[in-house]
Amino acid sequence: MDAIPVRPARIQDVAAAAGVSVSTVSNVLNRPERVNARTAERVRDAVAALDYVPHPGAAGLRTGHSSSIGLVLPDVTNSFYARIARGAADAAYDHGYSLVLCHSGDAPEREQGYFTMLAQQRAVGVVVVPLSADPTRLTRLRERGIPLVLADRAMPAQDGCSVSVDDIAGGRIAVRHLLECGARDVLVVNGERSIRQCADRYQGARQAVRSRREARLGQVVAEEMTVGYGREIARGLDDLPDAVFCTNDFLAAGLCRGLAERGVKVPEDVQVVGYGDLDIASFVGTTLTTVRQPVEELGRAAVEMLLDEVEAGAEHAHEARVFAPELVLRDSTLSLSGD
Repeated sequence: MDAIPVRPARIQDVAAAAGVSVSTVSNVLNRPERVNARTAERVRDAVAALDYVPHPGAAGLRTGHSSSIGLVLPDVTNSFYARIARGAADAAYDHGYSLVLCHSGDAPEREQGYFTMLAQQRAVGVVVVPLSADPTRLTRLRERGIPLVLADRAMPAQDGCSVSVDDIAGGRIAVRHLLECGARDVLVVNGERSIRQCADRYQGARQAVRSRREARLGQVVAEEMTVGYGREIARGLDDLPDAVFCTNDFLAAGLCRGLAERGVKVPEDVQVVGYGDLDIASFVGTTLTTVRQPVEELGRAAVEMLLDEVEAGAEHAHEARVFAPELVLRDSTLSLSGD
C-alpha cells in the first residue's frame, strides 16, 4: 500500500496548535511588536514543531511587495556580467532577498518589458546594468515607479543611485604602464565609442600619452568586443606598434592569438595590456597584464544601495559610488626596467 503523502503545514494548522487566530500568527511572523511575548513564543513553538514555512507570495500581497530584487543584464553569458550577478546574489541572500535574473540583450523594449513584469510581481526594486543607455532611456525606466540602481555606469546622484568603476583612471594607468615599459607607439583597440566605458578608457589613454611628448597614440575600433575581432585586428595590422592597449580582455586575448599566428612575440615584439581581469586573462598562452575592476563589489554595492532606498524611504540619500581600478602585472608586458 502506497504511503499517504504528508501535507505541508498551513497557517491555519499553526493557529490551531497555538490556540490563537490566524491573524495572530500572521502578526507574529510579520509584525511581532503587536503581539505579547508569551503568545508570540507559543506561536513560534508551533511553527517550529510543525515545520511551517510561510508562503512568500502571500507575504508579498500583505506587505505590498515581494522579497525579490530584479537584476537586468545585457548578456548573461559574459563573465563580467556573471561576476556582477554573483556579487548581487550574495548581497541579496545576506539580506533575505532572492534575485530575479533578466537577460535584456541591451534592448530598450526588452528592459521595459522586464520592468513591467517586475512591477507586477511587486519586486522591491531593480538593479540595471546598461551597455549603451542614453539619458532618455534611463528616465523612461525610472518612470516605472520602482526603485532603480544603475551598475557599471556613473550618473549624477540627483538622478538616482549608481555604482561604477573609474574607467578614465583605468585607461590612464594601462597606457602609463606601457610607456614606463619603453613603448612609444601605442595602439588602442577599442569598442564602439558610443559605449561610455570605451570612451572613458580611451580618454584615460590620451591623458597618459599627453604626459610624454615623444609618445604617439592610435586607435582601432572593433565592431564587437570579442576574441574573434581581436584576432582579426591583429592579423590586419600593417605596421606593428610597440604596444597595444585593448579595452577588454576578450579583445586582448584574441589580439595575442592573432599576433602569435603571425610569428609576433608578446611582449618581446609587442606589449599588450587588457582590461577587466576576466578569467581569460590567466588562461591565454601569454598571461595578460590587465586592469582589474572590483566587479563583484559593483553587484554587492548596487543591491545594498537599492535596499537602503527601499528601507529608508524619504531618509535615503542617492549616491554615485565610484570604485578605483588597479593594474595587475603578468607576462604580456615587459618589466619596468625594459628587460
